[in-house]
Amino acid sequence: MATSLGTATRRLAVAGALALVLIGVSSPPAFAAEAGVNLREPNAQQLTYVKELGSHWVRLFVNWPDFEPARGVFAPAQLSYYEQILAGLPAGSKVIADVVNTPAWESGSGDPHAPPHPVDYAAFVHVLAQRWAGRVAAWEIWNEEDAPRWWTGAPDPAAYVALLQAAYPAVKSVDPQATVVLGGLTGNDFEFLQGVYEAGGKGYFDAVGVHTDTACDVLSPYDFLRGVDGRMIDDSFLAYREVHATMLANGDDKPIWMTEMSWRTTTAVCSEGTFAGQKPEGVTPAEQAEYLAQAYHCMAQDPYVQVALWFPLQDEATLSNGLVRTNGSRKPAFGAMRSYVTKGDQLTEPCGVFTGPQISVLSPANNVRYSGPLPIHVVARSSQGVFRITLKIDGKLIRNYGGGTYPSTLSGFLEWQGAKHIPLGRHTLTVLAYDQERNVSQTTLTIVHSTASSSAGHKAKSGHARKKHRSRRRRVRSRHKVP
Repeated sequence: MATSLGTATRRLAVAGALALVLIGVSSPPAFAAEAGVNLREPNAQQLTYVKELGSHWVRLFVNWPDFEPARGVFAPAQLSYYEQILAGLPAGSKVIADVVNTPAWESGSGDPHAPPHPVDYAAFVHVLAQRWAGRVAAWEIWNEEDAPRWWTGAPDPAAYVALLQAAYPAVKSVDPQATVVLGGLTGNDFEFLQGVYEAGGKGYFDAVGVHTDTACDVLSPYDFLRGVDGRMIDDSFLAYREVHATMLANGDDKPIWMTEMSWRTTTAVCSEGTFAGQKPEGVTPAEQAEYLAQAYHCMAQDPYVQVALWFPLQDEATLSNGLVRTNGSRKPAFGAMRSYVTKGDQLTEPCGVFTGPQISVLSPANNVRYSGPLPIHVVARSSQGVFRITLKIDGKLIRNYGGGTYPSTLSGFLEWQGAKHIPLGRHTLTVLAYDQERNVSQTTLTIVHSTASSSAGHKAKSGHARKKHRSRRRRVRSRHKVP
């Protein structure tokens, strides 16, 4: 059956490509992330939206307590409902099944987010993977297991690795072609991923899932912030590149699947996270569409991001992230998704700025010799806004300039009295400039601390030489004077 399904899928792909050529529409670039949507509570109407979008992937949540209400007892109605959804998807659709939550009979508590026993969880996944082999392309092992909201007691990389080690062979033993996805990390939590590697998780997943639909995110995908270690913070959209860097550092080159991405469309004030009550919760519908296109534009430049799914397809009571409103009307982002699916990435602009501000040192000059206070005047410019200018002498801090206003031009001036107290001789003055995203640029110059007497002697000697030169020039002119 798997062979015939593969043949059918290939035929559909060829036919689809031919159809696109015939109507003059190009397919997405070869390495662009394949698009898809999340269906939280799938129904027949949502399947029509999926068909209209023409997207390749669909992600479904498999709530374990609903499927197995008692040990070894499966709910026929729940199985039938999901199998109807699978059958109703457009031909060639690829499905990710995300298996979440723990039944009370298994955990001994009423907490659905209590960590499951790996053997029981794997046994459940094994039954479904065998039943749905060929219909489900990928199995995602839990959801945001790095967050206490979804895994009680998180973060606990070692406990999660035990789940991976049980679930991976449970899937592969009945459907070797299925992809096992490390459960979508909250943001781009590369630190938790590092913990997974340290706990022995390497080799027990085929792709790393990440979620970039972070709370109250109103920034463009191009915008990011760096931490004190210079790495992008995990809430930044582009920090999936830090996830990839972590994988490579551990000798792993698996793909990344962004199983959740989105921006909310609401005028409400943020009610969660660090900035609760201090910033907007969402963006305008037009901005949502713009950010969708920008997100796929960025991922198109990173071929290791293979799949990216919007979360969710349709708004719900408290969720405004959807491409479709609760009344069924399409947001502009629906059209943006449809455009990407049919035409591919159409943007050509840079994806983010990764160079620091331009630095101009007005004083001192390089290799200047001085004996007293040293005037220092520097200017930094950036289209991203300048966050800070830092002055250092021989690696030690002199002064910082800047604040939270992020001007496009920031100036720093100092009549540095400390220059009188550093040892005589050559020293390195370093100027660093940071933009709002903590990109940094640097320039260095040499200053030479001389004694006042040597400087004066140098000036006197120079003056004496100039007088001798002028006297010699007068004698030469007098010898050549015409009588």
